[in-house]
Amino acid sequence: MDRSARATRPARPPGGVVEQEAIRAARLLDAQAKAGELFAEIQARGLLAAGVREISASNAIRDLAAEMFGVDRYWHKRIVRAGPNTLQPYQENPPDRVIAADDIMFCDFGPIFEAWEADFGRTYVLGDDPDKLRLRDTLPVVFDAGRRFYESRPDITGEQLFAHMVDLAQEAGWTFGGTIAGHLVG
Repeated sequence: MDRSARATRPARPPGGVVEQEAIRAARLLDAQAKAGELFAEIQARGLLAAGVREISASNAIRDLAAEMFGVDRYWHKRIVRAGPNTLQPYQENPPDRVIAADDIMFCDFGPIFEAWEADFGRTYVLGDDPDKLRLRDTLPVVFDAGRRFYESRPDITGEQLFAHMVDLAQEAGWTFGGTIAGHLVG
């Protein structure tokens, strides 16, 4: 971990391990809630719209996070991808694209709220394509099912979680296209 990341960690709170874990969990949940507010405001302000370039949308969201919460740092690169760019893996940097009127798109940000990361993403759909809308609406259902599966098995392996996520996607009528099934934050 780089020095800047270590420097952002708050001082250890007084008390035992249980108290420290409760404080850590509360701060992570607070960061998650703020990220939820940010993503709701992205939609409310129409920052993802036809004719807007992906980089322009990313910069507008960066500015909104600064305005709303004073966010000035991110744990990882900010991603706004639309249309065919959504099929690119995280590590790729596809050419900046103009968002089209019927695009599906996703945003993936790791904003740092008061030294606590919220690695958060959302899928958005412009237009009324039923397949794109169904995919958007299926994602949180599959994610929640995967989380329940993970939490119910304390000894689960990454391979088992990945296989389960692939199965969940197939059961929902989709082909799982990711190279990983997610990662832990915190």
